[in-house]
Amino acid sequence: MEPKPHFNFIDVLRAPARALSAKQILCMTLFLIVALAVYDLFVYIAFAVDGQPLGPVFSAYGFFPFVAIAFGSVWAWVVFGVGAVLAVFALMLGFFAVAAINIEAVRGNRFLSAAQAIRFAIRRFTQLFLSELAIVLFVAFIVLLFFLLGVVSRLPYVGEWLYTILFVIPNFIIALFSVFIVFVFTLTILLLPAVAAAERHGETFTAILETFSTIIRQPFRWAGYTLYSLLAAKVCSFIYAYFCYRAVQFLTWSVSLGGGTKIERLVKAGLGHLPVRSDIVHEVFNFFPGVDFGVSLAPWMRLGSKAAVSYLMAFMLFVVFATILGYMLAIVAAAQARGYIALRYIKDKHNIAEEDSLFFKEEHVNPEVEVESSENSSGLSVN
Repeated sequence: MEPKPHFNFIDVLRAPARALSAKQILCMTLFLIVALAVYDLFVYIAFAVDGQPLGPVFSAYGFFPFVAIAFGSVWAWVVFGVGAVLAVFALMLGFFAVAAINIEAVRGNRFLSAAQAIRFAIRRFTQLFLSELAIVLFVAFIVLLFFLLGVVSRLPYVGEWLYTILFVIPNFIIALFSVFIVFVFTLTILLLPAVAAAERHGETFTAILETFSTIIRQPFRWAGYTLYSLLAAKVCSFIYAYFCYRAVQFLTWSVSLGGGTKIERLVKAGLGHLPVRSDIVHEVFNFFPGVDFGVSLAPWMRLGSKAAVSYLMAFMLFVVFATILGYMLAIVAAAQARGYIALRYIKDKHNIAEEDSLFFKEEHVNPEVEVESSENSSGLSVN
């Protein structure tokens, strides 16, 4: 049984330890790989729509096309935008799965499996999508109203006067409110999955309401929790990355004792297919941005082999690397879930820990029957 939450920073402080579980890292890593696959697919479709040859483009970007990308076609940008949005939603599903595991643990169900969490996240995709879509449509409606106002302002004599008279009230107030909504919309990527995972009925409006309520009523606490989670995620993921590096090194060395030097050459060949010199790899294996302290992969660098097994080894090494990012993001998701539980209690006095689990029900046990001393049918007393 998990200890009762403190409903303060202590709950968030333990997020790195809570996230260091196989099922949470598995869930986040899986959705991270899905997000990367979706992003890559749409990026190269966008290059094809733009009329650029895929061979040279792939040679330049590989599987990590995150550097400056330029398209000459509007439709290519549209395809790229759709892919980026779907990739973000895949990450949000990972956040949701990790948050669900933490929230169910607080409710008393510590045995929610990774498969159950993944299925739960997929079922709630509609809730996340409609929540974000509702916010986007609301902002789009405001833009449409201002567009119509711009059309009216073209009227001779009256148009400019009408725009000026309505500039402060209500236009400026509406614009200020809209900017705030857009600002909160960017934060929903982190908080909305935790709110939706705690919501029992999958209601879109409730998820939006609780997300905005948390940020509006407890902005400093939520910002503090989030800032701590980001810092802890970077530091703790570096420690995890160091142990992953040493684990691969130990595995290669010990197997080479029996398999010879070809094992080490195989690992180096697989690593040669990966963008080891990229900035993201450097930062993952570095303690903190701006601090030159970390692990160097340079001794393992070698030109990639054309053998099929070297590509499979590259994929295996990529999965190991993905678990590092998966753990990093799992810390953030766990902190958001634990922080939301605390903030929900602080602002509404609602204790999520007292709710019943969505996936587990205790078996009904008949109450014990108390047998009192009585005389049996033969008249003898029962001691």
